[in-house]
Amino acid sequence: MTQIAIDLTKAGYGSIVQRAESIRTQIGSLAPSREIVLLGLALVLLQIMDGVLTSVGVFHFGISAEGNPLLSHLMHQIGPAYTLLFTKGLSILIIVVLCYLATRVKWLTLALKGVIAIYLTAAIIPWSVILLTKVVFA
Repeated sequence: MTQIAIDLTKAGYGSIVQRAESIRTQIGSLAPSREIVLLGLALVLLQIMDGVLTSVGVFHFGISAEGNPLLSHLMHQIGPAYTLLFTKGLSILIIVVLCYLATRVKWLTLALKGVIAIYLTAAIIPWSVILLTKVVFA
């Protein structure tokens, strides 16, 4: 009787180990590449930089300085700080999801690179130039 219990335990243990190895292999294939992780981190840093630059710009020039009509509207409704915290938090969540999906959808890596380029040229560089010329060197 004891031998039967030991044999069943060994058989159960073997199937558990096989299942764990299978799951580990699947997870390993879903893990994002180094490139995707770096792109995600770059986008998160750009979101944080944009939030800081936007808050400084809105502090110095008012809500009308915000070029995005949706953000401007939200700032009027709930205030600049809450708007930026909400939208930047949501953006970071979306970045995490996109990085996860980029492990399965190959064109997303290129799209993330495009978003970085657009974000730099449409948000970070303009705010930096405006703040440097109008606030720092004024």
